[in-house]
Amino acid sequence: MLFGKKKTPATPAPETDVADTTADKTSPATTGSETTGTAETASANAASREVSAAGSPQPQSASASPDVVPETAAVASVAQPVTESTPTAVPRDSRELDSKKGYLDFGALLIPSAKNQQVRLDIDQKTKRVVALTIMVDQASIQVQPFSAPKSGGTWNEVLEQIEDSVIKQSGKVKRVDGRFGPELAARVPTVLKDGRKGWRVARFIGFEGPRWFLRGVVGGRGAIDASAARAVEDLFAKIVVVRGDDPLPPRELLRLQPPEGAKRVVVPRNRAQRRDDSPSPNPAAAPVSDDR
Repeated sequence: MLFGKKKTPATPAPETDVADTTADKTSPATTGSETTGTAETASANAASREVSAAGSPQPQSASASPDVVPETAAVASVAQPVTESTPTAVPRDSRELDSKKGYLDFGALLIPSAKNQQVRLDIDQKTKRVVALTIMVDQASIQVQPFSAPKSGGTWNEVLEQIEDSVIKQSGKVKRVDGRFGPELAARVPTVLKDGRKGWRVARFIGFEGPRWFLRGVVGGRGAIDASAARAVEDLFAKIVVVRGDDPLPPRELLRLQPPEGAKRVVVPRNRAQRRDDSPSPNPAAAPVSDDR
C-alpha cells in the first residue's frame, strides 16, 4: 500500500507517508465538535474531496464527483440481495486474530494492506484527534469509524434512525434496505451540478455490530452508485479488525484511532479548486453518534 498525496502515478515506497491537508468547515460531526481543520492523509493519491468526521462530502465541483446524480434520478441502493452465494465474511474482533501480519495498525482499527488502496486519516482540528479513516479503492471510497456499544446490541439500528432524520431535515431522501452486513441506508442530499442544474449527492451507510463495538462505513464515489465498484469496498470492510480493548466506555464512544507506527508525516496544501464556497455542504451523517435520546 502507498501513502501520501502525489501528482504522479503511485510507485512502491518502502516507508509510510502521512500527510496533512486542510479541511473546510462542516456540520457538527460524530465527536460532537466541529471539524474545521486537517485531514491527515496516508494515501498515494488522496481522495478528490474532503470528508467530515461524520462522513459527508464537502463543497466541490459536483461534476468532479462520481457520486453526484441528476435531480431526476430515483433513490436507489446498489446493495445486492442476500443469497446463498453472498460472502459471509464480516468485520472481526481483535481477539479472533492470531497475528497482525498483513494489516496496517491504526489503533482501534486494523486495515488489511492491499495494492491500489489509499488510506486517509480525518482529523478534528480543535482536538487534533483522528476521528475517521477514509479508504479509496479505485473510484470507490469508504469512511470507517469504530464506536463502543453495549453488550445488549441494537445500536446500529438506532444510528440508522438518526441518519435518516438528519438527511430528511436537509431535504434529502433515504431508502432502508437489507444488504450484505444487515440493514443499511441509501441516502441522497441536494447539490448543484456544474451546469447549474439541481442534482443529488449520493452516499450509502453500512454498519456491523461486534462484541461491545460497532463499525460504521460511509460508501461514496462510484461505490455509492455502482454495484461492481461497491463490491471492492464491501470486501475491504469485511476484512477490517476492530480493537475494542477492555476499558469500560459509554455507549457510542469513538474508539481511539492513530497513525501507524513509524509513519512519515508530510504537509500537503489544500486544493482550493475542490471548494465551491465557504458554506457548509449538506451532511447526511451530521447527526452525532451519541447516547442522547
